[in-house]
Amino acid sequence: MSLASPRIRVWDLPTRIFHWLLAVLVVFSFTTGKIGGSWLDWHMRSGYAILALVLFRIAWGIAGSETSRFGSFVRGPGAFLRHAGDIAARRRRATIGHNPMGGWMVVLMLVLLLAQASSGLFADDEIATTGPLAAKVSNAVVAKMTALHYYNGWTVAAVVVIHVIAIAAYWMAWRENLVAPMWTGWQEANGATQPALRGAWLAAVIAAMAAGFVYWLVMVYPRA
Repeated sequence: MSLASPRIRVWDLPTRIFHWLLAVLVVFSFTTGKIGGSWLDWHMRSGYAILALVLFRIAWGIAGSETSRFGSFVRGPGAFLRHAGDIAARRRRATIGHNPMGGWMVVLMLVLLLAQASSGLFADDEIATTGPLAAKVSNAVVAKMTALHYYNGWTVAAVVVIHVIAIAAYWMAWRENLVAPMWTGWQEANGATQPALRGAWLAAVIAAMAAGFVYWLVMVYPRA
């Protein structure tokens, strides 16, 4: 009789909530931005929420659980290339948390979403919707930020598609389910020890600070 592989908790609850909230909001923001009209109000609210989430994740990447910290999954070019070679050769190396390529995907997504949400604060569609900080800068800056917001939105969409394709490729090549651990938090140990996870109270404090800053930025500062 075979025994089930031992499992360890890899992803903490704050990281998992962040991941799925961000996924929903990115799809919602892209869709409402393309629909336009009255949906742009919801597009902007979603953008504010994304900005708060990204700020939270950056802070959590410094002070959060072991597998969520940038220092644990952002590795150098050598590790990235070795992992790419393993994929090309269809060699599987078990990884706890983000693999070297997935780690850089996280960084790329955070940078792109930070640029997207930040540029939206200064954007102006010259119809009926203006970012809350557009009046704080020159028309030239508004024009540049509006262009950045438009083109970067398509870049975000392309990276999301690549991310989904990569998840599907891992499943087809090695039957490795990358979705389930991010949903349940558990992953096969593969000889690894349980990583240190931080308490949810710290995440709640960081999330409240991020949300409070975004509220000040879009509701209070523009009126100052």
